[in-house]
Amino acid sequence: MIRRDVQLADGSPGWALISQIEHARISAQLASHCRGQFGAEIASLIRDEVLVAIAAHDDGWREWEEAPRLDAKLGRPLSFMELEVGDATIIWSRSIAAAKEIGPLAAWMISGHFIRLLEHSEHARFEPRAQAWLAELAPRREAWFSEWKSYDPDARDHAVADEALKWLWGFDEASLWFCCRCPTGGEARSDAKNPYVAGRGTPVEMALSGVGLAVADQPDRGVAHAAPWRFDVAAIEIEADALLAPAQCYGSPRDLLAAGRPETLRWRLATDPALRHV
Repeated sequence: MIRRDVQLADGSPGWALISQIEHARISAQLASHCRGQFGAEIASLIRDEVLVAIAAHDDGWREWEEAPRLDAKLGRPLSFMELEVGDATIIWSRSIAAAKEIGPLAAWMISGHFIRLLEHSEHARFEPRAQAWLAELAPRREAWFSEWKSYDPDARDHAVADEALKWLWGFDEASLWFCCRCPTGGEARSDAKNPYVAGRGTPVEMALSGVGLAVADQPDRGVAHAAPWRFDVAAIEIEADALLAPAQCYGSPRDLLAAGRPETLRWRLATDPALRHV
C-alpha cells in the first residue's frame, strides 16, 4: 500500500492510501503509450504479455490490502517500504504465482523486478530469509525464460526479455512518482520540488516534474511533464483511486478503513506546458 501524506480540506494532516494494484495499473497505462521496442506500432504477442505483466505485477497485494497491517507503535498503515522481509516475500511470491498464469515472460519479468528491489535494499538483502528466497527463485526463472524462448527461438532472446524487464522497472518508478509525490492541482509538496528520474539507465528513462499547476478547467488535476517525451500521444490523463483518511493512531484496520472516504487523485502528463489549457 502507498501512504501519501496529504492535507485534508480542514487543513489537518491526512493520508491518501493507494492500492499497489492501482499503482500497477497506472504503470501499464503509461507503458501502453510508450514508443519503442514494445510500442503500439509494433503489435505482437510479446508486447501484449509485457503490458499485462506490468499491469499485474503487484496483484499479490490484494489480500494484504483488504486488511492492511498497522504500525504497532504509531497505529498507521504500513507503507510498501516498511514491510518486514518475510511479509514482502510472501506478497511477492503471490504476485509471481499470478504472473505465471499470464505466461512465462510475465513470471520472469515480475520475479526479476522483485529480485532487484530486494538486492537494492541495504537492510534486507543479507537477511537469511531473503537469501533463501533468492536461491529458491533462481532456477525457476531460468526455467521460465527457457519456456518462453522455446516458443520462437529466433525472436525471443535475453535482449528482448531484459528490455521488457527494464520497461517494468521504469514505468513502476514513474507510476510511484505520481502516486507518492506528484502534486495534484494547487497542491504544494516539498518532496516534489526537483525533477525525478524514472527508469535511470533504461531505454525508457525520463525526468518527471510537477509544480502544482492545474489543468485550466479541472482545478483538482495537476500537470506534470516528462523529458524526453517517449509517448505516442501529446498528453495522458492519469487518475488514482485512493482512500483519504485522517492521519492519526488507529486501533485496527477496520477502524482505519471506516474512517476513510474515497478520493480520486488526478494528473495530466503533457509534453508541453500549454496543454494544461486544452
